[in-house]
Parts: sequence; structure tokens; C-alpha cells
Amino acid sequence: MASSLFFTRNFNEVVTREVVDQIKKNFHAEYGILPGKQQVMSWEGSINNLKNIISPGTAVFMELKFPIGLERADYLLMRHGEAKVIEVKGWKKYERVDKYTVRGDSDLHGDPCYQMENYVSKLNNFHSASSTIKFSGAVYMYQTTDGNECKILYNGKELENDLQALPYEPATCNDVMAIENGTFQVGRSLVNFVRCNMKSIMENASQSFLNSGFGLSTEQIFILRDIMKSLMEKDNRIFLISGGMGSGKTLLALNILFSSIEKGYGSLLAYRNNRLINTLRKVVGPKFSPLLVYYSTGAKANFRGLGERNFDQSKLQNVSIIIYDESQRMTRDVIKTCMKRQVTSVFFYDEDQILIGDEEGDRETFEKYAKETGRTVVKYNLDGFYRVNGGRKYEEFIKSIFSGNVSGIPEEYDFRTFDQIKPMLGYLESIKSQRPMGRVPKIALLASFTRSDGRKEKRRIFDPEIDWLMDEKTEYPSYWLGQRDPLKYCASIYGSQGFESDYIGLIWGEDLVWRNGWNIQPDKIMDKIGGGNSLKSLSKTDPKKAMKLLINRYRVMLTRGMKGTTVYFEDSETFRHIECIKNRAAILGQIS
Repeated sequence: MASSLFFTRNFNEVVTREVVDQIKKNFHAEYGILPGKQQVMSWEGSINNLKNIISPGTAVFMELKFPIGLERADYLLMRHGEAKVIEVKGWKKYERVDKYTVRGDSDLHGDPCYQMENYVSKLNNFHSASSTIKFSGAVYMYQTTDGNECKILYNGKELENDLQALPYEPATCNDVMAIENGTFQVGRSLVNFVRCNMKSIMENASQSFLNSGFGLSTEQIFILRDIMKSLMEKDNRIFLISGGMGSGKTLLALNILFSSIEKGYGSLLAYRNNRLINTLRKVVGPKFSPLLVYYSTGAKANFRGLGERNFDQSKLQNVSIIIYDESQRMTRDVIKTCMKRQVTSVFFYDEDQILIGDEEGDRETFEKYAKETGRTVVKYNLDGFYRVNGGRKYEEFIKSIFSGNVSGIPEEYDFRTFDQIKPMLGYLESIKSQRPMGRVPKIALLASFTRSDGRKEKRRIFDPEIDWLMDEKTEYPSYWLGQRDPLKYCASIYGSQGFESDYIGLIWGEDLVWRNGWNIQPDKIMDKIGGGNSLKSLSKTDPKKAMKLLINRYRVMLTRGMKGTTVYFEDSETFRHIECIKNRAAILGQIS
């Protein structure tokens, strides 16, 4: 079974050693490493304890994989039409450390109740099987009676009684295949969730995100815990958090912001992207919009960002924490200034999303200036890949487009290429009419910064007419909040970074073309933002750097779609090249 590391309908008959050997083999094939000794012992203990409790005919998925992220549920036990997530812990001693973590025996762990509720919520909110299967869950601790949070079962009799609530009829083939062939259909974006749930978020941020399917992973929970501890101890630490596209940086940033406010700490969330910040201000409403600020404004706003020389220092009087999202877009001077702010400082960055020549938010630069402050510096890397169906496999496919080492397209991700725009728009129109899981899909168009600059000529495509989004205070917020026809406007890279949709239509221009290798065509580039550091200038003065920035841009735009990406190529040779890559990748995806 591809959905889990082990599956059976006859768990009461399994041989523990044989099952563990199979799980170890599948674990290595999936992750490229061998499981640790403690993990193997945990599998052995849970199998020995459960195989005399689980009734025949119950479909058992061990180590159920989540297509979005790196998390796995210990067990999913299924009868006809219903399934129960069981998080199994063999600890002999259990105690809560804080809101986020527990101590099992001598080690620190994520809260198993939170884990279980997170898995159940994701399955019920986003998994395609939820249309026919009802999911519930429990935590089973078979060697202790400690703890009283959530639904904890402490012995085999309690678990056996609990499982009797599942239907008498065994799981059917259709039930099993709903999990095996199912996908996570993330039916709404994080921005839309926040917009619709501000009241509950402000009452209990962690629980609100959790209940709606936006719960944090274990790695994110530990980072949130450490930051909240730093706030409590008032030690003004610097946190450097790197993560690739779709790794959950903004989700974690929002959790930190709202959790800090909930605890009474003055908090700010800072960006450079005016289109994103204006959209978020509309989402959170006038009461909370002052919490969203710029770390950089440039000359246009007289350098009044948090990291600039004319910032109003009085605005930091009651602030305990500043969260800098998309901070890879900081210049060196902005980084130095932000590091000097004597509050708990959190920097989220992905150096593969640097867009302009003077942006220097990479690991080396952050670590250099953080060290110079003399403050305690804590570094993390977010390993998960959460945004899109297919997760890490889709990310590897996108990377392979530019590296030449073709990687498979995950079957659950809808990636299509077109050499004419009207068929692409027709396909996206057909997606608009669908309502998977009862929700209207969110669609957006993105385009390379070519053909027109949006000022002298607002049209990006002439037939049919598709206009650039321009006004960051009106047009962009209304577009990303679903208040404009998504197929009559398009956003540039500056209006797509930080946003997401179910499906993206990308207009791949003639700035980056295939001619027996990737080539930049400077005369096609219209982007002059940044002056001497703009993509236009660098394409002539420093082609190597411009190539890196241009590939960064396309990688960003190709990972905005959660369920699918459609691409129209304005250059025919580039279309043929990507079409060839796509066909080879589709075969590799089926093989894997």
C-alpha cells in the first residue's frame, strides 16, 4: 500500500518480526534512511499489544502517510464507513511539560493529543475520503495511567471497548481504496481561513488552526514552543528559520503572531511585499491591521520600514516580538538594522526566493549579523513540504526542470502544459465549474514580467484580454480574496509571492527560453524594479546572477497552486522542451 508503510485486514494473525521487517524496508524506500532503534522498538511494542485487540475484518494502516508534509499517523483502524486514528505510546511515564510538549519517559515529545487531533482534523477537512468515511481518533497509552488530556485509553480493555463503536460491517474494498487512492484536497487557502475565523483565532489561536485542518507539524510545534518560552523569559533571542517553498513558514508565522497576542505580548508581523501586506490587512480587519508592518519601504515611502533609517522608534514601545516573514528579500543594511531591535526577533527566509539583485537574505548573511549582536541565536530548518498535493515529490519535479535531472511528477498533482492560451483558459474555466468537497476552487493567473510593464500598457495578453493587476491597495487584495474574475487579470512575481490558490495558470514568457540550454533574453524583460539591481539591468551586467534570480521567480510561480498548475508558453521551443520533460516525468511518477 502506497498510503502507509504496512497494511493488513488480518492484524490478529500477523507475525511481529515479519511486519517490522516490512515496515523497515518500506521506510527505507520512502525516506532513504533506516529507522532508528527507538522507532523499531515502538513498532514491536505496539504490534504485540494490539494484535490481540483488533478484531478480524478491521483494515489496519500502520504509519499512515500524509501526502502534505512528513507526518505519519501510528495507526488508522477502519470498518465500513468509519475509521479511527490511534496514536500509540508505550511510555511508562507521561507528564505534560507545557501547552505544546510532553515528556514521555525521559524524552521530550510533541503532545500526542494534539498530534491525534491534527491528523483527524486534516482527514475530515481535506482528505478526499472524507466524503464517504467519518474519521475520529484516540490516544492509546498501554504502559501508564498518567495524563487526562483528550481521549486517552490506558489498557487493552478500554481500547477494545472504544473500537466496538466502529461499525460491525468490515471495511469494504471501496473503503480501503478511498484511503489508498485518496488525496488531500486543500479546499481553501490559509488567507481565506484567517479571514473567516478571526474571532475564534483571537480567542484560542492554536485550537482554531487545529480544528480547521491547519494544525502545526511536530517540527513547527517545537519551534513555536521555544519562541513562546523566549518571550516568557524576556531573553530577546534571535530565531533564524529557513524553509523551502510551501514548508509552512507563513502558517507558523501567523501562529506565533496570534499566540503571542493571546498571551498579552506586543507583537508585529513584518513584510516587504506591499501587495501581500495590504491583502492581509483587509483579512484581519482594522482592529488588527496595525500589527502588520513593513520592514522595508524604500525611497517611495521615505525609508520608514522597521529596518530603515526613518522608522518611528516609538512604535516599538510596547513590542516584545517582531516576526519577519519573507525576510530573504531584505538588503544587507535592513538586516543589520533589524538585528539591532532589542526584542525577540524571528526571521523566516528562503534564499531560493530572492528576486532582486540587492536582496541578501541568505543563511550566511543572517548568521553573520546575528552573531555580531551578541544575543543568543537559535537556528532551525523546516523540512516539511505542506502546500501542494504530492508535497516533496512535486517540489523535486520543479527543481528538475532547471537542473536537467528529471524527477517524477506525483500522480495526485495536476500539471499541464499548453502552446496556446485559450485552451489553458478553457481548462481552468472547467475547473471553476467543479466543486470538489463542496467548495468552489480558487484560481489565479500569474505571468512573467514581459510584453508590457503594466503602466504604459496594462494589457499583458491581448487576445483574450488579460490585464495586469496594478494597484496594491485595491486590485491585489480583491483579486486574491476572490472578488475579481480570476481569468481576466494576472499577477507578476511581486504579486504572487506569499499567495496560493487551488489552481494556477502561468504565462511563461520569452525572458527565460530553452535553446539547447536555458538562456535569458534581456530585450524581452520589462522588470526595472530595483534600478541597477533590477532583473533588466542584471541580465546585461551580470547574466549569471540574473539567471539565478529568474529561475527563482519561475520556481516560486510554479509552486503557488495547491492542486494543479497549468502553463502557457509564449516560446514554442521552450514549450516543446518542457512538454518532453513532463512526459518523461509522468512515466517516472507512475513507476515510483
